[in-house]
Amino acid sequence: KIVALGHQGISFHVPIYSDAEHIHNQITGMDSFYRTIKGLYNLSRFDQQIEIRIVVTALNSKRLPQWATFVARNFPFVSHNAIMGLEPMGKALTNISTVWVEPYETIDDLTQAIRNLKRADIPISIYNYQLCTLPESLWQYARRSISDWKNIFFSTCQGCDLISQCGGLFNSQKSIGHSRHIHPIKRGGQ
Repeated sequence: KIVALGHQGISFHVPIYSDAEHIHNQITGMDSFYRTIKGLYNLSRFDQQIEIRIVVTALNSKRLPQWATFVARNFPFVSHNAIMGLEPMGKALTNISTVWVEPYETIDDLTQAIRNLKRADIPISIYNYQLCTLPESLWQYARRSISDWKNIFFSTCQGCDLISQCGGLFNSQKSIGHSRHIHPIKRGGQ
């Protein structure tokens, strides 16, 4: 029905929270894994632009490399993939002690996931991670993705040489759900 409307330039951003059904379903709170996959294949049948997204949590962070391999093997038709840091809002905020993972602790798995997607020649972006929480090798994938009206920088960020390129933080991260590793980056080293 959506395709029949004939709108040009629509892109569908669909979350798959894990390659493991039980983890995806735990995060969504419903039996949605196979319905999501079926929906992706249906969108592909109609040649629609698709971005697959994953929000990194304590529940799925260790499976990022497997998720990337799963996406590359099963959805080679997607136009983009986004790996996203957690925004502490809604149910994520209510369950912050269960879902929060220090971004710095996800780097090895995040790096391997990026490699797996790049090998499959699938475009990839990292959203909602601050540059100082990423190794320099991943900066090329980091995007300024937080809307201006909810984007903040901590006072410590003001001394950073890369503040204009960094995505910053969500306003909701002022007191909870932000990395302990946020620090200013000075050109020539961290």
